[in-house]
Amino acid sequence: MSMTNGFRSIEDELRIRLSDKPGLKLFALVDGARYLTLGKRLDQASDRWQWLLDGTELDAIKQGGPALVQLEERSDLQNWLVDRDRKEPLVSWLLSTKSFEVLSQHLGSLLFTRLTDGRKSLFRYYNPVVRRALDSVLNKEQRQQMMRPIEHWLVWQPLESRYLPLDEDTQGGQHA
Repeated sequence: MSMTNGFRSIEDELRIRLSDKPGLKLFALVDGARYLTLGKRLDQASDRWQWLLDGTELDAIKQGGPALVQLEERSDLQNWLVDRDRKEPLVSWLLSTKSFEVLSQHLGSLLFTRLTDGRKSLFRYYNPVVRRALDSVLNKEQRQQMMRPIEHWLVWQPLESRYLPLDEDTQGGQHA
């Protein structure tokens, strides 16, 4: 296990979890609002990616929303995402046995929510800072709904120099 700079890499996290559940695939859920030319970078580096706001009422500004990227092997894109994420969190790392299409559909279904006054609102669960905070306010049923096709959701925790696992049975980074 590599402990470069005192922490496990995303590959180490994947390898550890693969030993328990073979068939896991690595996906990056990237907040496009955190990097304005993300689309160009993804077009150059990956065949398997999609803006999740594509085709919604926010299609015109889809680049400011989340992009789902499937990562096959350690690549220049993955290295770049890890480096950027550690400087300024912009990635949620998802591990799932499900297909890209299943994840894309599920994550897209979570993008909008209704406020108590009935207005529709964008739910920025894909922003790593927001995602870390969500586990302290979501109940178990809500966490399970969010995690349905996702076995592991990891976000970089800069103050602890580690990936924080956000799983359906955890609350605030601690097991419930």
